[in-house]
This record gives sequence, structure tokens and C-alpha cells, in this order.
Amino acid sequence: MPSPSFLHSQVAKTLVKYRELKGLNQTDAAAFLGTSVEILRSYERGERGYMEPAMVAEWLRDYGAPQYVIDEAKAQCREIRFGDPSRWQNQGPEWLSRLTQLEPQASALDIYEGAYITGLLQTRAYASAIMDTNRTMPPDQKERALDFRAYRRRTVLENPDSSLRLRVIQAEQSLICMDGMPLFEDQLARMSEDSERDNVEIYVLPTQLFHPSMGGVYMIMSFDDPATPDVVYHEGPLGAQYEASKDQVARCRGVFSDTLALAVPLDEWKAERC
Repeated sequence: MPSPSFLHSQVAKTLVKYRELKGLNQTDAAAFLGTSVEILRSYERGERGYMEPAMVAEWLRDYGAPQYVIDEAKAQCREIRFGDPSRWQNQGPEWLSRLTQLEPQASALDIYEGAYITGLLQTRAYASAIMDTNRTMPPDQKERALDFRAYRRRTVLENPDSSLRLRVIQAEQSLICMDGMPLFEDQLARMSEDSERDNVEIYVLPTQLFHPSMGGVYMIMSFDDPATPDVVYHEGPLGAQYEASKDQVARCRGVFSDTLALAVPLDEWKAERC
């Protein structure tokens, strides 16, 4: 059987996660849910051509999954049946939860960031300054968001057990726009320290009129697990979108490579500015 689609694999992993959180093996879970082991196994392996939304929702509800997880899984099942299972778009806040579930599983991340320092490299002061531009954000929400960014960095970038390879292309404008601000030197120092990690490469794309990545911010996530297809994550005005079709992922890799050819390593960029 061909490898499961992106959405098949995501629904399958959600079912496995909440079954295990319930403390059940497949045999006990099948009896608990009132289904057969064969049917449950086919869902958990992503082998069902069509995943029944109502059944998946009922199983997750019985496992005690939160409502937003149930709603997302139902929507994904509908997309498998009536849409394109190689892609997925989320408009609500749960998209960040999905991103942070995928990132720690990745073997490699290739990121292009235009306007801001990419989240994994941000200092707390820089992230705080960015959030301060949102005058409607309550202080307690801001603190939770800052804590979450720090958690994301520890989980993905600072995890000693991870073999992740990270390459980041930062548009030059994202750096020079904060030149002269009190937080600039600390943020630049953080990036310099990160670039010295064996598994991290940081590049700067000099300011120019045109370049291959002008279409927007994106991240290419690669996975060693053959059951998890490589994914492109990108953000737009309508929310976050995941694209897992092989052609689109390959196209985005080409765009990243072409952009990388125009960029310079962070240490070279710093030396040229001195």
C-alpha cells in the first residue's frame, strides 16, 4: 500500500496519542470503543481510504480528547474525503499546536523568514517587543506566549537528544530594522551563538528588489519516518497552511536552494558590517 497522505498520518497519530493517554492497548481499546481490532488498526495506520468523521470524533471523545482536537480531526477526515488529503489549512489558534507537534519529529527544518527573526532564534526581549505591537494582547496572554516560545525552543533547538538539522535564511531587513534598538545586540549575539551549533546554519539574504522567496514565509519539515511525508508549512493572511504533495514540497525545496545561493552566512554578514 502507498504511504499514507499527510492528513491520514495526522489523524492516525492523533488516535494513537489519545488511546495511549487513556492507557489502552489496541485490543482493549477496540473493546472499549465497540469496534474490531482490525478496524482500529487500519485507522491508526492511516490505511483507510476514507476515515469516517463521526467515528473518529466519537473515539476521540471516548478517549477524553479536548474538543478542539476532536473538531480538527473531524475536519481533517472531511478533507480526506472531499478535498485534498495532501494539504491542510487551519485558521484558528490550534495551528500552532499542530506545528509544535510536527517540529520535534522532524529530522531537518529549512526556514525562510522575511520580516521577523524566526521564532526558534528569538530572544525573550525581541519576542516581547514584537508582541507589544499588538495593543489588544492582555499581559497574562503575552507571558504565556513568551513562555510557550521558550518551550518551543527548548524542545526543538536545545534538545540534547535531537539530531535535527536547522538551516535558516533571514532577510536582511529583519535584522537592520532593529539596528540601534537596545535589544539588537543581544538578539544578534543569540543568533551568533546558535550558528556555532554543529547542527545549525544561519544565513542572511541581502536586501534586493527580487528573490525566489518573495512569496512569503515558509518552513520545510523533513522526516526520517517513511510514514510521515515531508511537509511545507507557510503562513498567509488566511491562516497557516500545510502542503505535503511531493511536487509542491520539491518545488519549495528548489525555491529554498535558489534563495540560499543568494544569501551569505551570518558571520560573513556581520564582518561586512564592521
